[in-house]
Amino acid sequence: MTEQAQSNFDSMFGTMNLPEEVHIVKQEMKEVHIMPKMLPLTIHEQRIREQMEKAQREKKWVLTFVIGTKPCFYKFYGSIMEAERQGIPYMVIDSNQHYDANLTFGIKEFDYSRKICSNLSIRGNLSQKSGELFYKVSWFANYLKNNWPDVTVVPVVLGDTILTSIVPAAWMFTRREKAIHNEAGLRSMSPDAMALLRNHQTLSAEDFIDKQFNGSWSLQTQEPFPEQWDTFVSSKGSEFLFAPLDLNKQHLLREGHNEKKIWVTGGVVVDALEAKSKMTSERSVFDIYPILEQGEWIRVDIHRKANQTPERFKSIISGIKQLVEKGHQVNFIEMNTTRVSLDQYGLRGVLDGLKNYDNFLHTSVWPEFSHVLEFYKSKNCFAALTDSGGVQEEMNLLGKLCLTARFNTDRPETVNSAHSNILVPPVSGDFMLKMVEHVLQNQTLQQKMRSAPKLYGEGVGKKFITTVKGLMEQNAKPFTWTHDQWGLL
Repeated sequence: MTEQAQSNFDSMFGTMNLPEEVHIVKQEMKEVHIMPKMLPLTIHEQRIREQMEKAQREKKWVLTFVIGTKPCFYKFYGSIMEAERQGIPYMVIDSNQHYDANLTFGIKEFDYSRKICSNLSIRGNLSQKSGELFYKVSWFANYLKNNWPDVTVVPVVLGDTILTSIVPAAWMFTRREKAIHNEAGLRSMSPDAMALLRNHQTLSAEDFIDKQFNGSWSLQTQEPFPEQWDTFVSSKGSEFLFAPLDLNKQHLLREGHNEKKIWVTGGVVVDALEAKSKMTSERSVFDIYPILEQGEWIRVDIHRKANQTPERFKSIISGIKQLVEKGHQVNFIEMNTTRVSLDQYGLRGVLDGLKNYDNFLHTSVWPEFSHVLEFYKSKNCFAALTDSGGVQEEMNLLGKLCLTARFNTDRPETVNSAHSNILVPPVSGDFMLKMVEHVLQNQTLQQKMRSAPKLYGEGVGKKFITTVKGLMEQNAKPFTWTHDQWGLL
């Protein structure tokens, strides 16, 4: 070992009298190059300059909407349209972590192509994505700071994606400006009746549903993973928090957030649902999948990481198989994560075998949100069997049945308040079949679920942008020291 290398080693590990075998280990120390090859980020300089100079002239913030996953395209729709209407400078950053045509069709569908100012080209597993995001977002934040040092730029993150946790930290460490967290305060809860699943063979569906609707609930925030971590960390790194419901606000207050910096504005999907309900796609979803026009279908989409564990995933596939074999109509949507699990656990043959049934349709992800909405609203949609959080909201707003394949939910209000949603935990295929068939056979329960009160408000984007505009006019700061909060120094 060279003298310099010895000095570096000793500075890290000390200069104690080490046993000879440790000195041998020291001699074998070698460099390991661990950084993955990253795709470059891209920026649209003209669009950035236009928005930054507009903010400079008008003494406004620039809102930077950061898109992470497919639902972000339509969840941000209302806020972005309202920012345009109210003349608020804004940019869109696309993480591009989902980059295939099916998952990025929202760029075309919601006319984002002329709004995107940077493409981060994120790739890899969760760790690599997190590292790339931190590095690239920090670079972008510095780029803006170096060129327009007097302009306040505030990232707007949404819900519980990996961007939601990483972007606020990267931005705060680089610019000392905190973010806005929209759809904040999503915390998972479970009905205490989950304990009854230990004897699920004898547990009646009716009793289990009654205890979900009317029994006690408790916080259970391990899942969804990593989304519960993402949303919790995001709020800690954000200055202003916008919650869908008062329940979410109460979660944030319990965690120590300042009530003066929390606003309840409703569900972020509301505006896109309203807008798309008034539009007609060039091609109907029933032209693409004519079989869906016959009868009532259960649309299945499963993507949560917890549901990709072998026990749960096998239960879900078993439940689907039994539903189809008993004559119920099932449309199975193959998500990226389900594709991996089907192959990893050797279950693709099960679904291939079901393709012989006229009551089974196996498709890839539908690119257009309009098509998903068209189907959900139709008489041919009986229910969604899902593990998505957003779908639980959408079905409540559309007056449709939701069956959630999870042991907890970050939208507990859809179950224990509205009664538009039922948890169907994947404890076994037999139990899932029992739960779904109970709903299929119970007209009174179906009517109760369809007539549930709508929980998530209206005009949500307008409420959000109007509040943010008010903060600008009040000269609020997206970061304050404690002495500033107390009016000292």
